[in-house]
Amino acid sequence: MKPAIKNKKTKAVPAAKPARKLSPRNRGSQASSTDDGRLQLLFATNVKLIRKARELSQEALADLADLDRTYISSTERNRRNVTVGSIQRIADALRVDVRVLFDPQLTEQAALAITQAQANPRAATRS
Repeated sequence: MKPAIKNKKTKAVPAAKPARKLSPRNRGSQASSTDDGRLQLLFATNVKLIRKARELSQEALADLADLDRTYISSTERNRRNVTVGSIQRIADALRVDVRVLFDPQLTEQAALAITQAQANPRAATRS
């Protein structure tokens, strides 16, 4: 006859702590609020508006900013976390102040007005 198998005593499991929100990369930091990426999206949208108003291709902008075309493309699609240095390079290449790239009220018409005013500075001072 086989000897009886003894049941192992299970240890009591402490009550689980409430789950802590982790960062998207699960690195332990608290996840951002619902505004996560709002500035990045604003920047991406404004870069695309101004680039198109200046009639530049992504490749032409990339050349002017000394960045890769894929970097500009992923920036405009809000797929890239852009560095401060790259923001400045893009602003310089577009010939706009950095603040314009973060303007929440920038529209297609406003982007066109900015480019036209810079193309013809005398017209802007006459009004």
